[in-house]
Amino acid sequence: MFTTLPILFLLALGLLHRAAGTGVDSGFVTTSQGQFFLDSRTFRHYGTNAYWLNMVTDEDLDFTFLSIAGAGYTVVRTWAFNDVSQKPASGTYFQILQGGTATINDGPDGLQRLDKVVATANKYGLKLVLTLTNNWNPQHAQSSSSIARLRRDNSALPRGFLSNDYGGMDLYVSNFHPGGTHDLFYTDSTIITAFKKYTATIVNRYLNDSTILGWELANDPRCSSTVPASSSCNTKTITKWVALMSSYIKSLDSCHLVTAGDSGFYCLGCPKIYAPSSVLPQASSLRTGPAFDGSYGVDTQDIISVPTIDFGSFQFFPDQVQTYASKTPNFAIDSLGHGITWVSDHSDTGGSVGKPETLTAYGIVTKQSWDNFVPVNGTAPTSGGLSTGSGGVEVFQRDFGTISWSSIGLNGNIGGILEYQWAGNELTGTSSKRQTAHPPPNDGYANYAGPNSQAVANLMGTSNTPS
Repeated sequence: MFTTLPILFLLALGLLHRAAGTGVDSGFVTTSQGQFFLDSRTFRHYGTNAYWLNMVTDEDLDFTFLSIAGAGYTVVRTWAFNDVSQKPASGTYFQILQGGTATINDGPDGLQRLDKVVATANKYGLKLVLTLTNNWNPQHAQSSSSIARLRRDNSALPRGFLSNDYGGMDLYVSNFHPGGTHDLFYTDSTIITAFKKYTATIVNRYLNDSTILGWELANDPRCSSTVPASSSCNTKTITKWVALMSSYIKSLDSCHLVTAGDSGFYCLGCPKIYAPSSVLPQASSLRTGPAFDGSYGVDTQDIISVPTIDFGSFQFFPDQVQTYASKTPNFAIDSLGHGITWVSDHSDTGGSVGKPETLTAYGIVTKQSWDNFVPVNGTAPTSGGLSTGSGGVEVFQRDFGTISWSSIGLNGNIGGILEYQWAGNELTGTSSKRQTAHPPPNDGYANYAGPNSQAVANLMGTSNTPS
């Protein structure tokens, strides 16, 4: 896997400098004037994602965090939820959503596993972004034959192998309102009460733990998922939910940051609840289509303007979402340019409201990983995706994109960049012998070390600690 942007690389960009007047030395990450701070110093960070950490053994967890810290990463984003519809025969689960009820598991195969994740991250000096639910959970779709093909029934992949196999919004909906639309998660009082209860359990559990950088309300919230949206869902639906849940967390926890977790989609023509009109980027023929017209039910400008949201979030997965109008027939060239523009747009958006932004997840599938590629709403490797014609990009193209997008972001108002995802290529499962390691969770984005990525690692260095 390729490693992090180094402190020398960041210094060359003029990015790390001592902060003045923050007065915070508690170990908690804070924000002020569009920047992150840690112990009164600016904290521009480069990190990674590992959604699967709560599913692995203590030995693998320790080895994974040791490797992540050794590679120079300082922040890890991971799932703080693991919902199931019935108790599994084995393995971790945090909550059973069944029969119109929600039962939280506080046992050794439940939230005590999350305790271990947090404690081990702290052991190696890492900060965590903990995500509380997911927009995507395709195995619970039941409304049509086309959706049914996405179910995980009879799948050969083990539970928890894919990021969309940990429960989430659609499981809440199917439990409390079978046959309901996806956006009931944001509006139904019964579901909101259940999610608030789970959120409070997690937040109160780590209230005084500075290992947590912040709470992410959801991964990629949208009006629809595998389960469709109602006709009434729009950008205000999700913005109001973000305001409700972030305010609720702030009423419980004054120490940790809160972010929405949205993918950063815009709605240039939508009426706003919180955002001033001056926040809007200049419209152009490039900024057209679903990423800019509110089709996903997301207005990132309005969301980042919610008073109880501390920093903005956005993602970039060109294999799955076409953000801008194409300029060339070449997928790799288009993706590189689109990534630079996408990061720049979000840098401007964060700067306009005086809040930092974090690229919470980004990746592009390489040709070597194409056979493992599973789209966010899929359940098995597929020939689908926007890059079907090319079958992925070359490793050097991915690595060049990484450097370009990171450089643009960290020169602007992007305070953190988290690649997706860490390849735990020496997981052992239940064995204590590393020579019996089995393949780690991989949806096509796992980053493995190789000749090209190692060249990027040498360029980037191995440290990005605050200064």
